[in-house]
Order: sequence, then C-alpha cells, then structure tokens
Amino acid sequence: MTTQSSSERSWWRQPPLWVGATPLLIFLVVSAIDLALAKQFTDNGKAVVSTALGGLWQWMVLLVFLIAVVIAISPVGKLRLGGAEAKPSLKLFDWCAVLICTLLAGGGVFWSAAEPLYHFQTPSPVFEGIQGGTAEAVDPALAVSFLHWGFLAWALVATTTTITFSILERRGEPLRPRSLLVNVVPRGWVDGPIGHLADGLSVVAAIAGTVGPLGFLSLQLSNAAGQLPWLSDSAGLQSLVVVLLTAVFASSTVSGIQKGIKWLSELNVWLTLTMAAGLLLLGPGLWLIQHFFSGFLTYLIHLPRMALTPNVAPGNWINGWTVFYWGWFLGYAPLMGLFTAGVSRGRSIRELVLAVAILCPIVTNIWFTLLGGTGLQLELAGAGISEALAQNGAAAALLAILSQLPLAGLLIPIGLVLVVLFMCTSADSMSYAAAMVVSGRNEPPAPLRLFWALMIGSLTLVLLRIGSGLGDSTSIDALQAFIVITAVPVTPLVLATLWSAPRLAWKEAQREGLN
Repeated sequence: MTTQSSSERSWWRQPPLWVGATPLLIFLVVSAIDLALAKQFTDNGKAVVSTALGGLWQWMVLLVFLIAVVIAISPVGKLRLGGAEAKPSLKLFDWCAVLICTLLAGGGVFWSAAEPLYHFQTPSPVFEGIQGGTAEAVDPALAVSFLHWGFLAWALVATTTTITFSILERRGEPLRPRSLLVNVVPRGWVDGPIGHLADGLSVVAAIAGTVGPLGFLSLQLSNAAGQLPWLSDSAGLQSLVVVLLTAVFASSTVSGIQKGIKWLSELNVWLTLTMAAGLLLLGPGLWLIQHFFSGFLTYLIHLPRMALTPNVAPGNWINGWTVFYWGWFLGYAPLMGLFTAGVSRGRSIRELVLAVAILCPIVTNIWFTLLGGTGLQLELAGAGISEALAQNGAAAALLAILSQLPLAGLLIPIGLVLVVLFMCTSADSMSYAAAMVVSGRNEPPAPLRLFWALMIGSLTLVLLRIGSGLGDSTSIDALQAFIVITAVPVTPLVLATLWSAPRLAWKEAQREGLN
C-alpha cells in the first residue's frame, strides 16, 4: 500500500510525462509567438517525412494486417490474452462496442461524410480514366475511403501491438510503449532514456492525433449551433464547445473503463444503429445497399494496388491522403495497442483479430457508405453538396447531407450528438492510455487521467485561439501536419512488432501446448 501511494503521489515526476508534455508545450509557445513559423515548420516537416517514410509505412501497414491474420488463423490464434485462466472483464457486446467506439471512431465519423465526396470529385490515381463527378466514380470513391478506414487501418492500430503488449504483460512487463523494445534492444536501454523517449513520444503522437479532430469537431459544432437564431458562430462559441466536450470526456475517463467509457460506447452503438436505420429508410436505401457491395468488391480487387501505389503519384495525392492517414494511425498504435490489451484480457488472439481487423473495418465501411454514399447520391441528383464542401470545408459535409433528407430536424441533432460522443470516447481512451503509459499501471491514478484529458482540451482551445484571427483553422492545419512528424519516432516501435508479435505468440502457445 505504501508503494502504491508513493507512486500515485509522484506521477508528475515521471520522466515520460515531461518527455511527452514538453514538445507539445513548445509547439504551442512557438505557435502563439509566430503562427506562420510554426506552420512553415510543420508543413515542411510533413513533406520531408512523407517523402522519406511514405513507402515504408505503406509496406508496414500491409504487413501488419497479413501477419495478424496469419497468427489468428493458425493454432496460435487460440492463445488467450492475459493468460489461460483469464476471464473477459467485458461482455462480448460491450467489448466490441468499446473497440469500435474508441479506436478510430472519432476521426471516422467526422470524415465519413466528406471523404467519399472528395474522392468522387477527384478520383485516386489508381482509377486512372475515371471521370470525377460521374456515376462511374461512385464505387472507386467508396473503395478509396474503405482503404483508409478499413482492414489495414484498423489492423495497424491494435493487432500486432496488442498481441505483443498482452504477452509481455504476462511475463511481468508493464503496459508501456517501451515494452515493445524488450528483446529488441539491450535491457538497460529499455529501462533508461530510450525507454523514457519511447513512452513520452508515443504519448505526443497519440495526443497530437486526438487534438486535430477535436479542433475540427469544435468548429463544426460551433458552425451548426451558429445557425440557431439566438446564437452566432464566433470564437467564444468555439471555445465554449471545446470546454463542454472536454468536461464530458474528462468525466468519462476519470470514471474508468467499466463505467464512463463503457457507457458512452454503448450509447454510441445504439445511436449509430438509429442513425443508420434513418439513412436507409429516409435516404436512397436500395442504392446504398447496392453500392456498398459493389464498392466493397472494388475495394477488395484493387486493395494491393491501392495500398502500395508509389507516393510519387501526380500531385502528391498519395502523400496527401494515404500516407497522411498511415502516419496518423501509426501515431495511435502504441497507446491504442496497450489500451486494447487492457480491455481484451480473457479474449483469444483470434477473437481480437476478428473484432479489430475484420468486424470494426466492415462496420466502419458500412457507415461510410450510409453517410458518405448518401452525399454521393445527392450530389448526382444535383443537390449541391460539393458546393457546401468547397465553401466551408469537410466540417460542412455532415449538415449539408442531413439537411437534404426528410426529418432533417431529427437526423441533424442525432448526427451531431453521434459525432460528439464518438469524439469523446476516442479522447477519453487516449487520456486513459496516456495515463497508463506514465504510471505503468493498468488502473492509472485518476488525477493523471484527468491531467491528459485537460491537456487535450487545453491544446485544442489554445490552437483555436492563436493567430491573427480567432478560430483560424490554419492552427489546426499546422497540427495535422505535426501529426505526421510525431509518427516518426513511433515507427521503430511498431516495426518491431512485425517480428515480436508472431515470435512471442508462437513461444507462448508452445508453453501452453496449443501448437
């Protein structure tokens, strides 16, 4: 009890905390002093990193998925995370709900309305010869969206990293990113400065990836609320939105997985089902069903080519889309992997891969079809969705689509609540995981969880207020570029799991006589 209390009192003295917090604080200070300088740094850094590492990331993401599937279908797949005697702490429905709603859901819900429209207007270089804005561009647009939010993306976030964390935890290693370096580098490095850097910079990457979508969401909600007669879209309203969102996910993460995060995830699932039913019944239901299957077939046929298209394609299309997404999700991988390891005890590797790399992507692809596909059908019908996209950016797509449907007065509030809740579940899981990293404990102290929740909210609030104009979106743009840069130090950690995950799983299965 004395050791635990001491650990709780001294969390703020942990080196990974300051390794993680310092770069974020420096970025904020530089941005506040000279936004143009910060933007120049991040833009140039993003261009250099994308060109240098884009090809490596493309191959790595594909290999992560393939390795995870091979492990799952082999006898090793029966290996139970957390030990042979471990029992699941969450029911199957609750577990799947937490995975779907906390891993990539926040960004996926935001982009599901806009991304298919972008690819519809400007088709991927893979689909050379397809004319944008035509009926034949629908399936390719959905297929590219499925690539970015499908099997490869989800597998990257929480398969090989989760397997590695879970097995190493059974051997007494803490759930911290540094554990991915065990048996890869000397033990002294893992326990020393290299380990502190691995933990802290993994937190930086995950927090950076969370702040960007939260900033966009705040602008989106402020814009929606500003359409009410008694409100106007302003910097003050944007700030208020950030504060309210932070209060929600901070309360959730302090409550823990069994209470707040689980409850929000379950609510998300039921509201998503309600929204999906509304889009099918009130929108072009049969058209959406048809194009889900035809778009998914296009996705499967062209998956290898889309995944490995050289990033020297005309106009740096690959760098702007695919490579950016892989950098973004790569930054999430260590923290999401350990979070998933924490909630997946008692589940088999096969269940994990089926849930994370198969079920979650299919559910995400269905959602992209229902919402983004509705936007494509409306655009073909001349509803002018692309004009709203051109004028107000990706944030305007959701309202532009829902406003064209019957019962828009009901669908719009549900849609906005969904976006809020999905973003909150993503943010609170990141706060929880960041606290786990710093403390090295499965149940990190509540003050530490609260610290990271408030850090995410504060970063978003400051970024929205810096620059010559309050709420200037260039601050968010700079952070989005920063996301790619922060993924660089995380790359070796995830690369190591391509070897460690199958090797550790095989050895552990041999111990238990499973192969």
